[in-house]
Amino acid sequence: MNDTALQSSPITLDRRLVFGEIDYQVTAFPTDDHRIDLCIVSSDGDGHVVSEISGGISPADLPTLTDVLTSTLAGLIAMTRSRPAPAGPPPDRHDRHPNQGARWTSTDDERLVTRYRAGARRRELVAEFGRSTGGIRARLEHLGELAPGGRWGSAGDGSAGLPAVDPPPTGPAATETAG
Repeated sequence: MNDTALQSSPITLDRRLVFGEIDYQVTAFPTDDHRIDLCIVSSDGDGHVVSEISGGISPADLPTLTDVLTSTLAGLIAMTRSRPAPAGPPPDRHDRHPNQGARWTSTDDERLVTRYRAGARRRELVAEFGRSTGGIRARLEHLGELAPGGRWGSAGDGSAGLPAVDPPPTGPAATETAG
């Protein structure tokens, strides 16, 4: 598939897999820069992020990248298999987002929805919430603001303020919080 075909087709992948207590959300969709945005987020039964991988991939690089990742992950499995899995969250790393793996609060959810509907860009939300692009996307999907695998709305296209699925509930409770 060439770049033109990728841009003009609505190729999206939205897959949810559950293995034991771990829920894997996999999304892939074309981007404006002619790549495929891939995001894999796994969560435990309590909703805590266990693992997360996201990034852009050139369609032409998919076959080779598949081999590279398969080989690398097999090597990592072999290296870590003899050691017991660490208990608790992963140790702090300098390249980790400060809130990665932290539970979202209702205040965070409200602020995220407000900022997303106002047209905030991905990188702004990543910096503001201290979470990765995949974490922000997964939460917007969970909150019904972004359809799984759907295109991210931007401030200029008029879609950022529109929910991707059902609109938020209305009624007395919604009216009280709006003021």
